[in-house]
Amino acid sequence: MKKLAVVATILLLAGAHLDGSVTVHVIPHTHDDVGWLKTVDQYYYGSKDHIAEAGVQYILDTVVEELLADKNKTFIYVEVAFFKRWWEEQSNAMKDNVRSLVKNKQLEFINGGYCMNDEASVHYVATIDQMSLGLRWLHDQFGSDAAPTIAWQIDPFGHSAAHTALSRQMGLTGLFFARMHYQDYNKRKKEKNLEFMWNNAAENTSMFTGVMLDMYWAPPTFCFDTNCQDPPVVTNPDSPEYNLPERADALVSYLRNESEAYRSGNIMLTMGGDFCYQNAHKNFKNMDALFEYINKNEDRYGFKMIYSTPSRYMSAVLKGIGTMVNKTDDLFPYADSAHSYWTGYFTSRPGLKKHARDANNLLQACKQVEAIVGVNNKGPSSQKLKLATGVAQHHDAVSGTSKQLVADDYSQRLAIGETECEAVIINGLQKLMKSTNKFKMCRLLNESLCDAISNNVNSSTFTVVVYNHEMFPANKIVRIPVSSPRYTLVDVSSKKAVVCQFVENQSQGTLPIDLVFVTDLPGLGYKTYQLTKTDDEMYFFPRKLFFNLQQGEDIRLESKYYVLIFDRVTGSIKRITNKLAGLSGESNQLTVNLMAYTASVGNTEDPQASGAYIFRPNGTASKLWTPRLTNYIPGFIVSEIWQRYSDWASLVYRIYYNSEFVEVEWKVGPIPNDYGREIIVRYDTDLKTKSVFYTDSNGREMMERKLNFQPTWKLNQTEPVAGNYYPVNTRITLKDMDKKMQMTVLTDRSQGGASLSDGQMELMVHRRLLNDDHRGVDEALNETENGVGLVAKGKHWLYYSDLLSYSMHRILGRKMFYQPIVGISAENIQGEASDSFVNASTLGNPQHIRLITLESWNATAWLIRLENITPYDEEGKIAKVDLSRLFVHKNLLDYEELALGADRSVESDGVVNEDAKPIISIRPLGIRTFVLNFV
Repeated sequence: MKKLAVVATILLLAGAHLDGSVTVHVIPHTHDDVGWLKTVDQYYYGSKDHIAEAGVQYILDTVVEELLADKNKTFIYVEVAFFKRWWEEQSNAMKDNVRSLVKNKQLEFINGGYCMNDEASVHYVATIDQMSLGLRWLHDQFGSDAAPTIAWQIDPFGHSAAHTALSRQMGLTGLFFARMHYQDYNKRKKEKNLEFMWNNAAENTSMFTGVMLDMYWAPPTFCFDTNCQDPPVVTNPDSPEYNLPERADALVSYLRNESEAYRSGNIMLTMGGDFCYQNAHKNFKNMDALFEYINKNEDRYGFKMIYSTPSRYMSAVLKGIGTMVNKTDDLFPYADSAHSYWTGYFTSRPGLKKHARDANNLLQACKQVEAIVGVNNKGPSSQKLKLATGVAQHHDAVSGTSKQLVADDYSQRLAIGETECEAVIINGLQKLMKSTNKFKMCRLLNESLCDAISNNVNSSTFTVVVYNHEMFPANKIVRIPVSSPRYTLVDVSSKKAVVCQFVENQSQGTLPIDLVFVTDLPGLGYKTYQLTKTDDEMYFFPRKLFFNLQQGEDIRLESKYYVLIFDRVTGSIKRITNKLAGLSGESNQLTVNLMAYTASVGNTEDPQASGAYIFRPNGTASKLWTPRLTNYIPGFIVSEIWQRYSDWASLVYRIYYNSEFVEVEWKVGPIPNDYGREIIVRYDTDLKTKSVFYTDSNGREMMERKLNFQPTWKLNQTEPVAGNYYPVNTRITLKDMDKKMQMTVLTDRSQGGASLSDGQMELMVHRRLLNDDHRGVDEALNETENGVGLVAKGKHWLYYSDLLSYSMHRILGRKMFYQPIVGISAENIQGEASDSFVNASTLGNPQHIRLITLESWNATAWLIRLENITPYDEEGKIAKVDLSRLFVHKNLLDYEELALGADRSVESDGVVNEDAKPIISIRPLGIRTFVLNFV
C-alpha cells in the first residue's frame, strides 16, 4: 500500500478541523512497570515470558525505528529506569537520532522520574529523590529539549495532594491519571468535570488535572500489539477480510461515548497499555489506516484524528474548556466497585516498606558525607543506592503489590546499595576524623543485633561514632546491644563519662542487653564515644521487678512530659497525662490494643477477597486474647512495659525521660495461616473528635478526614471499615476542639489508618492473606521467612499535647525520619573526636528548617534543598537563611536556584542585605533548591 498522503495532516493542531467536529488527540504510549510480575531485569530483557510477555528493550527498538521512518508520528515515554538502560546500549549514531526525535517533539518524555512512583506509601523526600534522579538524567542527555511538562500517574491506586503539589514545583503543569473512586468518577463523567484544577493552598500550587475515560488502555478490540488478539485493520476492499469501514465505525462509536464526558472539543485517545509496542510497526500501520479513513470522512463522523502528546492536548483543552471546577482535597481511598477498596496496600509488605524508608534515610547521610569529603570516582559511591531507592518507589514496589520474587529483588537491590553507602560513610568519617579505625555499620540495631560487637565480644574497648544528618544540634537516643552491663561510656571530645542505662532486650542472641544513652550531636556532624569493659555492673534493670508491686497497685511511669498509668496484670495502658499542658493536662483515658480483622474470602453478595491491593474485612476487629504483663523496667533514661498477647503478638511501651513522645513498639508474626488476618494497633481515648481525624500527605500537609464522608460527592458507603481507611505515611491525629487537646501517632513506615469511632484511631501493621484479590498479581499476600510467616516489628511514637503545641508533631516526624547513623569499631579511638559542617547559628529557629538534600553537584558545587516544615495553618512563619554562612569550611562563590527536580532554572527571590550576603526566604511548607558554587 502506498504511503498514506493524509498522514501529514494528522499533526494538525486543535482548531484545524471542520466546525462542530471533535479533535481526537491520539497518544501512542507504553506503560512499563519497573517490576511487578517480573523483576526489572526480566521486564527489560524479555525473559520469563511464561509469566508475562514483555521486553522493554524491544519496545524502544521498534518505537524509535518507526519514529525515524515518519516524522509525523509521536510517542511518549515515562520510565527513565528503563530508558537509561536502553540508552547506554546504543551507538553514538543512534543516540544522535534519538536526540533529533526529542528535539522535534516526536519523542516526548512524560513525568520524568526514574519510575512512576506510588502516591500512598512514599515519603516526599523519596519522591523528590526519584523524580530528580530521572529529570536530571534526561537533562544531562538531552538538555532542555527533554524537560517534561506533564505528570503522568496513570496506574497508581489513588492520588495525593502532596505529590501533585511537588510535581508542580518541579515545573510540571498538568497531571493525567486513570484511577478514581468509581462514585466520584461516575458523577464527574455525568457532569463533564473529569478535567479540573487541583489547588493546594498549603503548598501554594494549582495544577490542571485530567481523568482518563476507561483507564489508559486502547479501546476494546483496538489493541494491535504482538500479544493482542484483536483483528487487524484490512484496507483492501477486494479481500474477504476487508473490515475498514466497520472497524472505523466501531472506533467512532467509542469516541462518541468518550466525547460526551468532556466539553472542550478535544478528547484524548490512549493507544497503548502495559508493555505495548513490542511491535511498533504493527501498531502504527493499523492506526494509520483507521485514522486516514476517519479523517477522510470527518464531515460524516465528526472527528479529526491527530497524533499528539499530553502537553499538546492540555494546551488545546485550556483554549476551549472555559471555566473548570476546583478540587482542594485528595483522591483517597480508591475503589473500583462497591466492595473493592484499594486500601490494603497501604500496609502490604511492612518489611519492604520499612526497608525502603530506612534505605532513603541512609541515602541522605551517604550523599552528605560524599559531598563533604569529595566524591571518590574509583571507590564506592551513592549511585547504586540512588538507583535502588529510585526503583523502590515504584507503584508496585513500596506499595507491596508485586509478586514475592519481585519484592525480594527490590530488597536485594536496596541491600547492595546500602552496602556501598555504608562504605562511603565509613570511609568518609575515617577521612574526616583523620583516623585509621575500621568502623562497621549495624543495620539491625532495632533487632538488638550488631556484628561489630558480637564478633568481638572479647574486645575490651569499642569506639562508637554517631553521625547526625540533621543540620542543627540534636539530642538523639542511641541503643547499642552489648553482652553485659559491665561497660562505661566516655565522650571522647569532652573526656567526660556519659550517663547510660542498661536494659534487657528481647534478643535471644549473644547480646541480650541494650546500652541506652542520649547523645548531644553537632549539626551535620559526628561525635565519638569510647565503650570500655569494666568489672563493675552499671545501671542495669533486670527482668520482673513488677513482682515487688503491691496487690492491685497500678504501675506509674513518669517523664519530663508525661505520667502514664498501666494495669499491673495485663500491662495495658490506662491513662495519660501531659504534665506541661496546664489546665488541659488532666489525666485522660488511653488504651492500646493489638487486634485483628478476619480477611474476607468473598461471599454471596460479592466474591471480592482481601488481597495485596484490596482490604475487605469480614466484620469488625476482635481482640487478640487478653494480654499479660511480662516485664516492667523502671529507669532514669528509659522505662519500659512489656506486654504479651500471644506467641506471635506483643507490645513494648517505652517512655524516655526527656522525649516528647511515648514509644509503642509492636511485634507481630508469624501470623498463623489457618485463615487470613489483618493486624491493627488500636488507640482508644476519651477525646471528643466528632468523627473527624487527620492523616498526613506523604509527610507534608495534614488532610482532614471525616467518617463516611467525601467532600466532593455524596458518598454511598458500602465498606464501613475499608472505605474509611487512608494512607498514613508518617502520622495520624485526633483533635478535641473543646478540651483543646490532640493526640498524634507517628509511624516508622507507611501504614493504613482510620478513626472508626469517636476518640479512636487504628493503624494496620501487618497482613497475612491466603487468597488473591484478582487485580493482576495472581498471588496471595502470604509472606514467609525461613519457612514460616514473616515477623514484622516496628514503632509508633505517641504525642499527646494541647493544641497550642500541636506543631511539635512536625519536629517529631523529622526526628523519626532522620535516625542517627551509628558506626562501631573494636579499636581505640584515633583522630578527631567530633566535628560539624554547618553554622546552625545562621538559621534563627532551626527546629523548623530541614535540610532535605545535600549532595555533590560537581567538583566545586553542592546541590541543597531547604524546607520550612511548618505550614501557615500551624502558625508557620517565613524563615530566612544566609547561604554564604550556612556551611563551615566553605566559601560561597555564587549560587543558582533550580526547580524542585533540579533539572531547570527558576528565577530566584533571594534578598541581598547591606553586607551583600545572599539571604533567602522560605515560606511556610516551602522547599527551595540551590546549586552552591564554592571557591
